[in-house]
Amino acid sequence: MPHGYQKLILTTATLLLTCSVSFADDWPMWRCDAQRTAASNETLPSGLQLLWTRDYGPRQQAWDDPLNHDLMTYDRIFEPIAMDGRLFVGFNDQDKLTALDATTGQELWSFFTEGPVRVPPAGHNGHVYFCSDDGFLYCVDASTGKLQWKLRGGPSAQHAIGNQRIVSGWVARGGPVVRDDTVYFAASIWPFMGTFIYAVDAESGAVQWVNDSTGSQYIKQPHSAPSFAGVAPQGTLVATDDLLLVPGGRSVPAAFDRATGAFRYFEFNEGGKGTGGSFLAADTRHYYVHTRLKGTRAFDLKAGVKTAFMPNEPVLSDGLVYASATEKGKQLVRAYGSDQKSLWEIDVDASGDLIRCGNHLVAAGEHAISIIRLPDTRQNKTAMIESTRPCTGNVQRVLAADGKLFAVTLEGTILCYGLGSGSSSGETHHPKQSTTPIAVQPELSQIAADVLASGDAQGYAFWFGEADDALIDAVAAKSPFVQLAVVDDDRARVDGLRSKLDSAGLYGRVTAHESAAATFLPPQHVAHMVFVGWKLAAASDTRVIAAAYEAVRPYGGVMYLLADKDQSRIAAAISAMKLEQAEVTVAKHGVVVRRIGALPGSADWTHQYGDIGNTIKSNDSRVKLPLGVLWFGGSSNMDVLPRHGHGPTEQVIGGRLFIQGMNSLSARDVYTGRVLWKREFRNLGTFDVYYDATYKNTPLDSQYNQVHIPGANGRGTNYVVTSDRVYIVEGDTCHVLDPATGETLQDVRLPLDASGNRKEWGYLGVYKNVLIGGTGFANYRTRNDLEFDADKDLSKNKAGFGSKSLDRAASIALVGFDRHSGKQLWKVDAVHSFWHNGIVAGNDRIYCLDRNPKRVEEALKRRGKTAPDTYRILAIDHRTGQQQWQINENIFGTWLGYSEEKDALLQAGASASDRLSDESGTGMAVYSGVDGKVRWQNNSLSYSGPCILHNDLIITNANSYKESAGAFNIDTGKQKLIANPLTGELQPWKLTRAYGCNSIIASENLLTFRSGAAGFYDLLTDSGTGNLGGFKSGCTSNLVVANGVLNAPDYTRTCSCAYQNQTSLALVHMPEMEMWTVNIAAAQADVNSSDNPVNRVGINFGAPGDRRDPNGLLWLEHPAVAGESPALAINVSDDGNYFHHHATTMDGHDLPWVLASGVKGVSEITIGLKQAKGSQLAEGISIDHDDDDAEEDEKGKVDLASSDLELVEESETQLVGVRFNNVNLPRNAVIRRAFMQFTCDEASKKKTALIIAAEKSADARRFSSDSHDLSSRARTAAETAWQPAAWPTAGEAGDAQRTPDLAAIIKEVVSLPDWKAGNSLAFLISGSGKRVAEAYSKDSKLSPRLIIETGDAGTEPARSPATPHHVRLFFGSPPQAGLERSVFDVFLQDKLVLSNVALDPNGDTTGRVAAHSVENVMIEDQLRIRFVAKEGKTVISGVEIRATDERR
Repeated sequence: MPHGYQKLILTTATLLLTCSVSFADDWPMWRCDAQRTAASNETLPSGLQLLWTRDYGPRQQAWDDPLNHDLMTYDRIFEPIAMDGRLFVGFNDQDKLTALDATTGQELWSFFTEGPVRVPPAGHNGHVYFCSDDGFLYCVDASTGKLQWKLRGGPSAQHAIGNQRIVSGWVARGGPVVRDDTVYFAASIWPFMGTFIYAVDAESGAVQWVNDSTGSQYIKQPHSAPSFAGVAPQGTLVATDDLLLVPGGRSVPAAFDRATGAFRYFEFNEGGKGTGGSFLAADTRHYYVHTRLKGTRAFDLKAGVKTAFMPNEPVLSDGLVYASATEKGKQLVRAYGSDQKSLWEIDVDASGDLIRCGNHLVAAGEHAISIIRLPDTRQNKTAMIESTRPCTGNVQRVLAADGKLFAVTLEGTILCYGLGSGSSSGETHHPKQSTTPIAVQPELSQIAADVLASGDAQGYAFWFGEADDALIDAVAAKSPFVQLAVVDDDRARVDGLRSKLDSAGLYGRVTAHESAAATFLPPQHVAHMVFVGWKLAAASDTRVIAAAYEAVRPYGGVMYLLADKDQSRIAAAISAMKLEQAEVTVAKHGVVVRRIGALPGSADWTHQYGDIGNTIKSNDSRVKLPLGVLWFGGSSNMDVLPRHGHGPTEQVIGGRLFIQGMNSLSARDVYTGRVLWKREFRNLGTFDVYYDATYKNTPLDSQYNQVHIPGANGRGTNYVVTSDRVYIVEGDTCHVLDPATGETLQDVRLPLDASGNRKEWGYLGVYKNVLIGGTGFANYRTRNDLEFDADKDLSKNKAGFGSKSLDRAASIALVGFDRHSGKQLWKVDAVHSFWHNGIVAGNDRIYCLDRNPKRVEEALKRRGKTAPDTYRILAIDHRTGQQQWQINENIFGTWLGYSEEKDALLQAGASASDRLSDESGTGMAVYSGVDGKVRWQNNSLSYSGPCILHNDLIITNANSYKESAGAFNIDTGKQKLIANPLTGELQPWKLTRAYGCNSIIASENLLTFRSGAAGFYDLLTDSGTGNLGGFKSGCTSNLVVANGVLNAPDYTRTCSCAYQNQTSLALVHMPEMEMWTVNIAAAQADVNSSDNPVNRVGINFGAPGDRRDPNGLLWLEHPAVAGESPALAINVSDDGNYFHHHATTMDGHDLPWVLASGVKGVSEITIGLKQAKGSQLAEGISIDHDDDDAEEDEKGKVDLASSDLELVEESETQLVGVRFNNVNLPRNAVIRRAFMQFTCDEASKKKTALIIAAEKSADARRFSSDSHDLSSRARTAAETAWQPAAWPTAGEAGDAQRTPDLAAIIKEVVSLPDWKAGNSLAFLISGSGKRVAEAYSKDSKLSPRLIIETGDAGTEPARSPATPHHVRLFFGSPPQAGLERSVFDVFLQDKLVLSNVALDPNGDTTGRVAAHSVENVMIEDQLRIRFVAKEGKTVISGVEIRATDERR
């Protein structure tokens, strides 16, 4: 054994320890204390033996797939705490906290909540604190279980379905921690819903502070992509001396000031792949967060920066770290010193758990618990194993308290070791609790059967009414539901039902909730059945009925109002309410209200691109922003294709969502996420199409898994769903399935070819009653005997985009079948091949694009075969296959789209990243569908595709960090123009997004896509690009609006990025939620133009982003933190402090999201409505386009899309260009000083020498990909040498990243004869060494900036005449304990306009806000606002400014 340690194995029932009995400590929190050190002063007595065991059965974790199981282990096993002679255990299936007698194992009491108890409790001063998925923090008396107080973490009672349970929309999974008589917890795992982190007085429950702003932080997500998305608390919080650490579920934790709640850091992106999870512990220098399995990584506690130290889950004690380890297959325990180097190790298995008890370690291994005596340097004793005891079960947690050792197994058994007689014969075994069935009278059982038979009794159900109704017992006894929730406002009745159900073993599947029916706020549309009790039904209160009906699902969901008399009266009252899609009938036991058909305004999503017309649009108009969560969890991404394979998008119709796996298809309930069925197949032909040999089934491995391949972007979908059939192809056969069950209804096979063989089924589509099949894939290589040498040069990551990707992108013929009988109707052969993305249908015609891919065309051309003149677009009758028309001219595209409303056929390209490399990206033409005549064409238009057909618009796509080409009228081809939100000037509508590897898709009201996190663009308001923070969308476009919800099935299989959540979910309209955006249209305002002054603007102080109000006014954040912002000169006096709270804190007021933010203590604000020339120069000019920074290698190749900017390349000579636009320097301006400010992307200390010059041009053109574009440019004679200091830290932008003075270089350029203010200036950088800066394409906010200080700004801009303006001032003081009352006066343009504005944050809602309008405020170029405090501090939230003669 290493170091000469000895091991003593005891096979008796007793663990013999050499220490003496000491006082007994508690283990009052998870891993013992507030820092989760797993170290206790408890000294275990000698002579421990097994006292008792209690079996509860294994736990089912909240989350579904293997990676989530590994990352979020908070409810993987029971996680008890011990205090005052009791053990306290939370249950995630029975929604309760139970106290056990530590000596006997007897249950003492249970306290029920209204949702699963998933995270460990905390004990302090005779109280136990615990959270529930019902969104509350509870405080109960430790001895009796009596409720002392409870606190809701979220802003309202809104419910959702979470992990297959009815829960709060803001589940409380930020587990409590107690320190200094304060308990801390957090609610909400979805940043887009708001995140709420609390400090609460442990005795009274009074809130000391709440941080509710982190959910909307604009921060870097994985891939360094900025998005609105903060921490999503899941796991137990950690409290150090001065920090509160909040675990981020799958991400690294965030840090907050423990005294004030102020945000400190959240190094989300820097955590990298493979780091993040719910496990969190800290000592005085580091925190330790989960990696994989039992592994952790240490991060610097002060700054949140990761280190290289990666022990297994550590015991932290006296500056030392103890941890289990595995080396060459051998299990060890190691001790590490403060330098993180090993001090000693010992052979022992601690793979289950490791804790410290006094001068011993307790190690739980696979088959045994071992006691290790720690070294005693005073007596020169080494560490040694004192005893080992075999144990039954897989022990995963140990804790010591009250002179006892407790162990918890994966199988759900709790074991207690303590002092006893020395014999195991005295142990007490508490088997799994027996149940007492509920006694039900036969007549009630029959009524229950009748009532259940009135609807489709499955899924979820609600009962509103008295909880002691005996009929509830009858329904509960035979409940077919996943969960039946009983809602009653009487606590005694609720408690009685809970006890009865718990005794029957039903609690969890049937639950009781204390609430008035009208205020319960169930999730929308989730219930197959809703029951309204006798008294509530008789009263027929419209508020109650409307609230209950809100939960009823479409497509036949039932609300049953129980009544044994007056049924006709009740039915008439319900009919008079005109409930949405309601069919009211009288039944045997009351009144049945059935929700018929689809939700009004909702629509389906079928085929690969939404419909058979390739519109890429759902016609769903019901879903609009803002959005909130309807349900999440409940299915595994192991039933979905790997994300980089770009498999088919989900299809949504009739309340069901269909999604494909590797060789499976499954159906899920749109409104609950419940898996309805899953069907396995032998071989769906998905390999080497939707995934390939680079895929590995290693979900815990953070290595890159499954390279990008075109997938369904080329081949298209291999299944299509209609309201009554599912069509999925396998080989030469199309299986026809029942969408309700997945059972086969029939098979349709392709016809025999001339050789008597059947080819593979290629294209698949359904139009009306015709099933369209592609007879045989194009298989260009084998069919034409072609080889492509370029394939041999492709890297592993690009091999999927080689010529083989083309083979399945087209079919050689199309066949039409009657989709119900399978009878063949017609067959049409291609001249070349029918491109799958070029087959569309509408108005009784099918349109086909018949051509070869560019590579094939060029290869055949080299053989003398010229084919483009026989390329064609063909229109055929969908019933007969007869040709309607054909065109052969100008066949340039790789995409067809068809608008049935406009009878317009679009020929276009679909060039974009991760699509076929042969896609066209230039040219667009629109034809009349009836005759093929050209309506318009633009052969030179360049854009990214595929193009969306949105009513009268063609909307082009946008690649990562790129601006789209815009949108074009489908009838005329004219570009869509919008009014600039500030000036009213017309400008092209365009769209940008951050990192995202999928295509933009549309519904009636919004566009959805990936932009770092899940992203959106609001088409109703043109607010800009925003995020649904907390998860990412898939590489397949999976954010599909259909059936009245935004569907987001988890399409992230093989992704190990540490996004806060990776799961399936659905969202619905929730107007009270926040919705922040980056508005690029405003940033394009020419605020210097005298012809286009700012006519209207809102300034929202402290807001996290931009937003438009219902009247169309754009409110800009200040200070600007989220993306590009207009160059308005806004100055706030230095005494101001910004704040932001969640918008729900100001519910009930106009523009609550404006009032929830602001600046306090400010004395003066000026808002410039026209930018003064030169103000931009001092603040810095940023790069504003991805073609404005570039790298040219020694061969002259220019890279415009690099994610970083290598100012110098170690291995070869490189030239870097950096270009700045709109440099507002007049000719011959006096320049005092100028420099460029870079941001470090990669740390480097290598000695570096650089030379900086400028392009000698009065207006430098943009960089291009042309060979030698940078080196061919003329250079200034003036140049500056730069030997930068070391760049030690990524993200740093300080003096080391700042160039020397560049004034002489700039002066040479601005002295050129044709230089004008507003022209562009380009710098050229070369040298040796290594320095890597942030580039525009990775993060525009961190790209280089040019700062210029001028001594003479040249000619002053002409002063604008003063004009009258309407000014509206918003004052808000969100409720916060301890804040003082504010009273102040307000002056505009030095004129007193408001006296004694009073705000009281501790008062009622009306006293916390004020809004005042002032007319005819005369403004030249700026508005000056001055404040004079009379009591407390001044506060202002927002300022609205409108020109009186504003152009609308």
